[in-house]
Amino acid sequence: MNKSIQMVKSGGTWVARKAKNKSKVLAAAGSALMISGGAFAADYTSQISTASTDGSANVTAVIAAVIGIAILGFGVGSMMGWFKK
Repeated sequence: MNKSIQMVKSGGTWVARKAKNKSKVLAAAGSALMISGGAFAADYTSQISTASTDGSANVTAVIAAVIGIAILGFGVGSMMGWFKK
Protein backbone atom coordinates (compact mmCIF):
# COMPACT_ATOMS: atom_id res chain seq x y z
CA MET A 1 0.00 0.00 0.00
CA ASN A 2 2.13 2.80 -1.34
CA LYS A 3 -0.58 5.39 -1.95
CA SER A 4 0.29 8.94 -1.15
CA ILE A 5 -2.45 11.49 -0.72
CA GLN A 6 -1.77 14.91 -2.15
CA MET A 7 -2.98 17.57 0.27
CA VAL A 8 -3.74 21.21 -0.50
CA LYS A 9 -4.70 24.03 1.80
CA SER A 10 -8.22 25.27 1.07
CA GLY A 11 -9.85 27.94 3.20
CA GLY A 12 -7.46 27.48 6.09
CA THR A 13 -7.87 23.68 6.30
CA TRP A 14 -5.97 20.89 4.61
CA VAL A 15 -8.00 18.71 2.26
CA ALA A 16 -7.13 15.97 -0.22
CA ARG A 17 -6.69 17.25 -3.77
CA LYS A 18 -9.33 14.76 -5.03
CA ALA A 19 -11.84 15.95 -2.44
CA LYS A 20 -11.24 19.58 -3.42
CA ASN A 21 -11.80 18.81 -7.11
CA LYS A 22 -14.97 16.82 -6.35
CA SER A 23 -16.33 19.59 -4.16
CA LYS A 24 -15.86 22.12 -6.97
CA VAL A 25 -17.77 19.87 -9.38
CA LEU A 26 -20.55 19.27 -6.83
CA ALA A 27 -20.80 22.98 -6.03
CA ALA A 28 -21.07 23.86 -9.72
CA ALA A 29 -23.69 21.18 -10.35
CA GLY A 30 -25.67 22.19 -7.26
CA SER A 31 -25.74 25.85 -8.21
CA ALA A 32 -26.78 24.95 -11.78
CA LEU A 33 -29.65 22.86 -10.43
CA MET A 34 -30.80 25.66 -8.14
CA ILE A 35 -30.76 28.18 -10.97
CA SER A 36 -32.70 25.90 -13.33
CA GLY A 37 -35.14 25.00 -10.54
CA GLY A 38 -35.87 28.68 -9.98
CA ALA A 39 -36.72 29.10 -13.65
CA PHE A 40 -39.39 26.38 -13.42
CA ALA A 41 -40.91 27.61 -10.16
CA ALA A 42 -44.57 28.56 -10.39
CA ASP A 43 -46.33 31.46 -8.71
CA TYR A 44 -48.55 30.10 -5.94
CA THR A 45 -49.40 33.37 -4.19
CA SER A 46 -53.10 33.25 -5.07
CA GLN A 47 -53.46 29.66 -3.83
CA ILE A 48 -51.62 30.53 -0.62
CA SER A 49 -53.84 33.54 0.05
CA THR A 50 -56.97 31.46 -0.65
CA ALA A 51 -55.77 28.75 1.75
CA SER A 52 -55.05 31.40 4.39
CA THR A 53 -58.56 32.84 4.04
CA ASP A 54 -60.10 29.36 4.26
CA GLY A 55 -57.99 28.59 7.33
CA SER A 56 -59.14 31.77 9.06
CA ALA A 57 -62.76 30.92 8.29
CA ASN A 58 -62.28 27.43 9.73
CA VAL A 59 -60.76 28.81 12.93
CA THR A 60 -63.68 31.22 13.31
CA ALA A 61 -66.18 28.38 12.82
CA VAL A 62 -64.42 26.21 15.42
CA ILE A 63 -64.37 29.04 17.97
CA ALA A 64 -68.08 29.69 17.41
CA ALA A 65 -68.86 25.98 17.79
CA VAL A 66 -66.90 25.72 21.06
CA ILE A 67 -68.62 28.79 22.48
CA GLY A 68 -72.02 27.43 21.38
CA ILE A 69 -71.37 24.07 23.05
CA ALA A 70 -70.28 25.84 26.23
CA ILE A 71 -73.47 27.94 26.25
CA LEU A 72 -75.62 24.86 25.69
CA GLY A 73 -73.81 22.96 28.43
CA PHE A 74 -74.24 25.81 30.88
CA GLY A 75 -77.90 26.25 29.93
CA VAL A 76 -78.73 22.56 30.30
CA GLY A 77 -76.91 22.45 33.64
CA SER A 78 -78.83 25.49 34.87
CA MET A 79 -82.17 24.05 33.78
CA MET A 80 -81.43 20.71 35.48
CA GLY A 81 -80.57 22.56 38.68
CA TRP A 82 -83.78 24.59 38.44
CA PHE A 83 -85.87 21.44 37.84
CA LYS A 84 -84.43 19.79 40.95
CA LYS A 85 -85.70 22.59 43.18
